[in-house]
Amino acid sequence: MSMTARIIYQPYHVSGYAGLQPGTPLACRSPEDALRRAERAYKAGLVAGADVVRVYHDEEADEFGDPEFLSRIGQTPDGDEEE
Repeated sequence: MSMTARIIYQPYHVSGYAGLQPGTPLACRSPEDALRRAERAYKAGLVAGADVVRVYHDEEADEFGDPEFLSRIGQTPDGDEEE
């Protein structure tokens, strides 16, 4: 079984009538790279919040494991505001 760790930066935006909505996820080189991107976008007001997530991908079965939340910034779907 060939497992590969994937680091994902998942931004969130606030839509007037729809509330908090996910933006386009971005694969990053490392957790530090993803956190830098998330912090920069949040501080610039480009996103309402973001998650930095690690998931393992079984390339042979083309299946993904459960996400491991490494960092949460601002508004995230769980309803908390974190920094």
